[in-house]
Amino acid sequence: MAATALALNPQLAPGPAASAGASKSPAKLWLCAYFPALALEALKIDTAQAVAALETSKGRPGLYAVSAAARQAGVEPGMSQGAAQALCPALSLLPRDPQAEKTALQQLAGIGLNFSPWVSLDRPNCLLIEIGSCLKLFGGSDRLKQDLRDACLAAGYSPVIAIAPTAPAAELLAGLGLDMQIGARAELRSALGPLPIAALALDGKTLDRLGNAGVRYLVDLWRLPRDGLARRYGSGLLQRLDGLLGLQPTALNAFHNPPAFAASRELPTELTRLEHFFPAIAQLAAAWAEFLKQRDAVALAVALDLHHYRRPPTRLKLSFRHGNRDADHCLALLREKLERNPLPAPVIGVELLSDEIAPYQPAACSLFADEPAAETDSEWQATLDQLQNRLGHHALQRFAVAADHRPERTHQGNAAETETRTAVPPRPLWLLPAPEPLSGDSFTLLSPAERIESGWWDNQAVRRDYFIGQDRLGRKLWLFRELSGDRGWYLHGLFG
Repeated sequence: MAATALALNPQLAPGPAASAGASKSPAKLWLCAYFPALALEALKIDTAQAVAALETSKGRPGLYAVSAAARQAGVEPGMSQGAAQALCPALSLLPRDPQAEKTALQQLAGIGLNFSPWVSLDRPNCLLIEIGSCLKLFGGSDRLKQDLRDACLAAGYSPVIAIAPTAPAAELLAGLGLDMQIGARAELRSALGPLPIAALALDGKTLDRLGNAGVRYLVDLWRLPRDGLARRYGSGLLQRLDGLLGLQPTALNAFHNPPAFAASRELPTELTRLEHFFPAIAQLAAAWAEFLKQRDAVALAVALDLHHYRRPPTRLKLSFRHGNRDADHCLALLREKLERNPLPAPVIGVELLSDEIAPYQPAACSLFADEPAAETDSEWQATLDQLQNRLGHHALQRFAVAADHRPERTHQGNAAETETRTAVPPRPLWLLPAPEPLSGDSFTLLSPAERIESGWWDNQAVRRDYFIGQDRLGRKLWLFRELSGDRGWYLHGLFG
């Protein structure tokens, strides 16, 4: 079948007609890397031997994938375990591991991101990579395809790679094991025409009806009138054909590999003194800061593992109130933690880890301020980080306004840093545990009444008039008078 496809220029260079639009963005070109033995290769077994992966379907175990050596003995996917072992007594059977396959595909997608910023895992057992904008960087499609193949083989996975102007066409070719390149949409009909209609993954009933009508290949479908196809076989068949030719867009989700930093250093000997192994930690912190700056990111937390001989590693964790990528600040916090935590054993290696990564947000600076606001805020946050890591994550609390007018419930501690601040009238930070009665001649009112009526829905209603006042000692008071009952005066808080 592959011989029927057009031979294409490996560099996919545009012809004279396309040179006039050279200034436009490059045409879309999709590469599909299909991994037919992924279920076996994800198990990290030798696929050169007669091996197979078992999967239970409808309560009955059956063969999901088999190696080439097992195929030579007559074993095929879908066989029962007994039939397969009767044909190949030396067959090794292992249960399929879908989670290992998912992890393997994510690892392969990370490899694909080295060749293009647009990688999709929406199709089973394959990568779909948009390479039209990246060909010049890798010297053409042949060079890019070979480099990708070598990277996948080095990771332990064997791909079948096809290239086409549409993602469904590239997926179709790779799924059939055809290592082909199709450079232009105008060539899709002639290149895909000889392929069997079974490659479209239609339901069995539709395939039988098409076979009875004498339709065997895609070219036979394209010769039939569109309205007749839609009327007899449904619009889904037309949509599948239009997707192959690029007449209908295909929705794909892009894969994003979240960045994570991990680096380690082995020490020449067992060390017990901080000044002896701390330079290795400083090297890791410098690499961590450079890693974040290259990605225009910051870290929300880091972890330092101190490895010991025949003992579990000692882990120290740092958390930042705001994202940070300053190596000196990180080292200062780590040194303080190390000085305050005695080592359980000598250290033979150090490792720095950081997987909580966020985009970098530059601080706003005032043009006319004597001291840059960004520098002042950075110093303040560094002080808070030091206090938080010294006293504990929950030792520092930040007050925020809650959506409740009752004073006892308005202020909440330990609120998120990104919480929206709400404008409220002046409030004291010091509220008494319970309001205390006051005599009416012991203070002077300084403000008009602020009426608060709330809480009727939870049987804790509040109906009060609040005032700011001053007592004979000059203290600034927050007091109220009940709107019902004795209508006496009560002290509720003190302003600083």
